Amino acid sequence: MNHIPIGVANSISLNFDFDPIDTIQFATQSRFEIIQIYLSRALLDQPRKLSSILANETLFKKVYYHAEGLLNEEFIESEYQSKLFDFLQKVNQPNFIIHFDERMDIDRLVNTLEGKLSSVEVTIYLENYFQERGKTAAEKNLKKFLALFTLLNLSQIHLRPVFDIPRIFHQTLDFTISEGVQWCYQIFNYFGNRQLPVLLHLIDTASREQRRRDFIALGQGVIPYNKILPFILKTRPKIEGIILEFEDKLNALQSRDYLAAAF
Repeated sequence: MNHIPIGVANSISLNFDFDPIDTIQFATQSRFEIIQIYLSRALLDQPRKLSSILANETLFKKVYYHAEGLLNEEFIESEYQSKLFDFLQKVNQPNFIIHFDERMDIDRLVNTLEGKLSSVEVTIYLENYFQERGKTAAEKNLKKFLALFTLLNLSQIHLRPVFDIPRIFHQTLDFTISEGVQWCYQIFNYFGNRQLPVLLHLIDTASREQRRRDFIALGQGVIPYNKILPFILKTRPKIEGIILEFEDKLNALQSRDYLAAAF
């Protein structure tokens, strides 16, 4: 298996009000190769902090920037999107992660993206996300999510997938563990067959409710990594990186050890 860079999101700095500078310091001291920073509206209005983030970008193989909201017309036409893109023009590798909007008509979304963002030199990382409850809605969501990558395959839009594995196993989707694992296999096969690198978002949890107080290090909870990671090793899809989205630092460190042993 090729080397997979592992990093942390600034959610680990919960005790410091999610301060990205605290995350940067921890990630460099702990030798994480990549990081993810959530660009809230409030953060985009703090030029000094943004300058500090930019000054530290070269400490990492890549810095991923997570946007607010969902990928839809409201986002694309918002003042927030304008501020986000103004900032992204200054970064070394312009990118942003954003959640998939299952309620958006997919053809309309494709037309909007191609009409408004095709000339922008930025990579969009689209993350699986669910608003509706139940298995039927979840299956429809995932098919629509994958279809968007098919439709934009030959487009000028730079679209990459982010796969939040734990989200597949949230109790509101009503998948059994076995059904969730099968969907993971399908998603990895889909992107693997198309040679599309996938960025992973990972946590583990003691409960399928996935309450924040139930977060636990990888391999210690209910997410079946003992089935999913061997499948990745066997089929070898391109994994661009892994972001650990815990709200503390100890679980992140222990989870990196678990991944090192698995890979």
